[in-house]
Amino acid sequence: MPTEFTTVDQLPEDPLQMPPPYWRSSGVIFQITSALEDLCKRLRALREIHPRIENLLSEYFARNPKLPENDEEFGEISEPLWELESNIKLKCELAVFMAAIESEDLINKVSVYNLHKDISESIERLSPPEKFLVVTTSLTESTGKSTRPYEAIKKLTTWRNAYAHGHCTDRPTKSLRHNHLISPNEYPSVPTEVQNMVCLLDGYLVLSRHLRSISRNEYTKSESFHDSEIEEYLSQVKRYKFSYKGNGEIYEFEYTS
Repeated sequence: MPTEFTTVDQLPEDPLQMPPPYWRSSGVIFQITSALEDLCKRLRALREIHPRIENLLSEYFARNPKLPENDEEFGEISEPLWELESNIKLKCELAVFMAAIESEDLINKVSVYNLHKDISESIERLSPPEKFLVVTTSLTESTGKSTRPYEAIKKLTTWRNAYAHGHCTDRPTKSLRHNHLISPNEYPSVPTEVQNMVCLLDGYLVLSRHLRSISRNEYTKSESFHDSEIEEYLSQVKRYKFSYKGNGEIYEFEYTS
């Protein structure tokens, strides 16, 4: 059997006879680890910038008990922190979006290497949660519903769909008017974005490990170096303990080494 294939007719009928060929992914996993690496760098910068600007603002408010409207000095003091906070939130969103895409790729991969091609091809157009249920039911004695992996793929897919269609991910997508015109009770902040990212990426790891655990093909059963890498980055992020009131725009945090 050739190690490289030029037509699908050359592929084995039995998925357990593969690989080869080996799975060619889009490389999204590297987007996740890159975003998390950048996030950790920016959180380290936050440890230096946040207390310094808090001190400058305390001095500013001592001189200006009532904040003047559109005050340039206030903006100049706060701008470095605002820019860093914006970058932190962007990296959180990128990590979640890419993890949602990678989750579907994992399900597709397990499907192709563990289920007959007629089954894997017939579920190709289903949503990721629906694919997950078919794969889990086919490989185990359970449907997989009401489990942590199923809840994880549902949450990741919901977030991905909202983000990909231009919706605000912190709002229900009942309608365009509701999502984009009605003010939320709380706007996304650094603490809430970081906490949401950690929750969803933890879910991604739960899903990944579940799919590997139910795989019959040794190729898709093998441990993932990338999962360990993501887990290490998340462990660094979890060292930041945020405390805040209201929407989280004003917050404190502790870093535990």
